[in-house]
Amino acid sequence: NIRDGSLALSVTDHINPAAGNGGYSLRLDVLQRGVLWLLISSSWLVFIEPSPYEFMFLLTLLIYLAQGMTVTGAMMPFVVFLLLYNVGGALSVIPVSGSPKAITFVVTSFYMAVMAMFFAFVCAKAPMKTMAVIRNAYVLAATVAALCGILGYFDVAGTGAIFAPEARAQATFKDGNVYSTYLLLPTVMLIHGLATGTQAYKLLSTCALLLLLAAIFLAFSRGGWVVLILSTGLCLGLTFIVASSSALRSRIILYTIAGGITVACLLVFALSIEEVRALFVERAKLIQSYDSGETGRFGTQLNSIPHLKQSPNGLGPMQFGKLMGQDPHNVYLNAFSSYGWLGGFSYLLLIAATVSAGWRSVFTRTPWQPYSIVVFSVL
Repeated sequence: NIRDGSLALSVTDHINPAAGNGGYSLRLDVLQRGVLWLLISSSWLVFIEPSPYEFMFLLTLLIYLAQGMTVTGAMMPFVVFLLLYNVGGALSVIPVSGSPKAITFVVTSFYMAVMAMFFAFVCAKAPMKTMAVIRNAYVLAATVAALCGILGYFDVAGTGAIFAPEARAQATFKDGNVYSTYLLLPTVMLIHGLATGTQAYKLLSTCALLLLLAAIFLAFSRGGWVVLILSTGLCLGLTFIVASSSALRSRIILYTIAGGITVACLLVFALSIEEVRALFVERAKLIQSYDSGETGRFGTQLNSIPHLKQSPNGLGPMQFGKLMGQDPHNVYLNAFSSYGWLGGFSYLLLIAATVSAGWRSVFTRTPWQPYSIVVFSVL
């Protein structure tokens, strides 16, 4: 059973006498939620390729297919846009089919589309049970990743070379930007749960939240910092608006004030450490040296637009850097560059449709409304 956001298996509830032989068999839905929990909880270990997560996903997919998955009409825009996006990829890779990296890019994209549809289908079938399992496992995995990143940043027991090779916390991820992005959703989940009083194991959860906040800070990702601040503000704001009682609104206000003071105090403490302060001052600049100028990140992005206008089939996967001298560092430019106009516009429509559906879900009274608010805010 899923109780208070934690996974609890009750033997008497979930094993049934096998007919005729006095044995026992595990209920399929319990097995499915168990492997789903293992899948998400393994997601923190990614510097091994292929990672344990990849193998667990294939196993999880097979076990869920044994019972079938729910597909509704409301999912069709999501499915269609993902399929069109990958059709664009298949067309754009033809001129560069001799590049192994380009082929890998397209295969990985299709694989991730399958994964996205899998999560949509299983969440639609049992939203509350499935999201509770995902939330529980994701918070655990993120806490482990956060701990690794913090230990690495301070080079505890020589872990710096593994978990912070570039003087920024990155744990088992390839860089601090990807690492901080991974930590954002579970962080906002914990903030929401503690602010609304629905979070189980409050002391343990508060400790986990502090670890996650510290890890995001030590990743020194400007994007991670900005998204954390904006998504937290949006999440608490939407929760305040849809709150069903004045008591809950008061709690949210008090928690926000107390949380803000606590974070400010921790930030002052962190900045009292010389090496942390020096890197913070450098990373806190809105525009870095590699961003500005004609050949900087932003200049390169602007200069690429005429090329993309003249390339209906795109430049091909992994070709932007060869033409422009550096990667696009922008998901929308990358969609048009790698997958052509078909892929680019499909991606834009996918995002627009998701935001539209999310906005409606945020203001619709359903049991999963809190999950909608958290996910929508981080998106």
